[in-house]
Parts: sequence; C-alpha cells; structure tokens
Amino acid sequence: MDTIQPNKRRKRRTKKSTDGGKAWSIANVLSSEFDGLPFDGKWLDAIGQPELAHSWIIYGRSSSGKTTFNIQLAKYISKFERVIYNSLEEGLSKSMKAAYKRAGLTEGDKNVILIKESMKKLAERLEKPKSPNVVFIDSIRYTRMKWSDYQAFCKRFPGKIIVWVSHAKGKEPKGALAEDILYDSFVKIYVEGFRAFISSRFSEGGDASIDIWPEGAEKYWGELNN
Repeated sequence: MDTIQPNKRRKRRTKKSTDGGKAWSIANVLSSEFDGLPFDGKWLDAIGQPELAHSWIIYGRSSSGKTTFNIQLAKYISKFERVIYNSLEEGLSKSMKAAYKRAGLTEGDKNVILIKESMKKLAERLEKPKSPNVVFIDSIRYTRMKWSDYQAFCKRFPGKIIVWVSHAKGKEPKGALAEDILYDSFVKIYVEGFRAFISSRFSEGGDASIDIWPEGAEKYWGELNN
C-alpha cells in the first residue's frame, strides 16, 4: 500500500488568543474563515470538518469496542495529518496489536505513531518543529493530571486536536477530570456495544453514530432492544 502523505500544514486564520480580551463585530464574525480537515463519507456526516484545535473525548466501558474505534479514527485522520497515539494504559501489547488489525492498519500507514510516554515527555515531543497535529491520549486516568494541568496543556498546544480517552461509569466518563473534559470538548463520542455515538460542534446534521463492528453492534443492540 502506498504511504499516505499528510496535507501541507495549513495557514491558520482568525485564530487568536483572547487572554487579553477581544471583541468582534457582527461583520467580523460573519466574514471569518476557518480551515477544517476535509472529512468525507460517514466521518463527514458524523463529525463535520473539524479545525486543527480543541479537545475531543472518547469514552466507554471495557470491551465496548472503544480502542478499535480509536484506531479506526486515527487511521482515517492520518489521511490528512500525522497522528500520535499515546497509549499510557497499554503501550505495545497483544491487545493493541489486535486493535490495529481490526482497524485495518498496515505497514503502509506510516502516519500513525504509537508511543507510551509521560505527559511531560509528550509535551516535549509536541514542542518540536513539525510535530504531529493530532494526539490521542489513552487514557485520562493515567495522565495523573488535574483540571489546571489539563488547561495548561491545551493552552500550550492550541493548534492541535487532542483526543482524550476515558473509561465510563454508566453513560458518563469516569472521574472528575474526565467529566470536566467532556463539557470542554468540541467532539464527544460515547462507545457502547460496538457503536460510537457522536456529538460534534462541527457537524450540521446533528448527533450521529458509527458502527465499529457492524455484526457485533447489530447483535448487541438487537438483543438489548428485545
């Protein structure tokens, strides 16, 4: 398979810090232009065309298909941008290898990089010139971060998509920080029964879902509904 090369780095427009305070007129707002990743197909329908900015969150219980979905999403985004997957929970493992296979990753998909690094080491990596613009952090629990740490990390990398992964308690993220990140995220994805339920600020079509494993999702939701 040919290696997919990411698009050239896009020039960011109208994205300025508001730390010092700033006001925009109606004309400023309506004339603003924002670049988004050129998603298509089911990803466009579910997520829209997201900016290279903001937090996302993916959460679900164990054995729900969450990790496989994460890798599927990472593989798709790697068509446009290089992706780092920081697997704090597993690293290089048999189950991660299986998730790679289920998601269809091959040796040709060189734009997805698996690492297992502390948040400090990750930040050092992201500070380097031309570092990847999309980062998965799996999972929130293993970051040992507080809300103030989270805010500082996001502020440090405003031009990157940071996808935070969390376990779930019921249908909510597990833990106080994960709950706060949920409300701060532009894309929220809950995984249950091999189906990802997606709410995105970039989508014009409302909430949507993507089946991670269609046969498993059909069986799970069919039995649940019955």
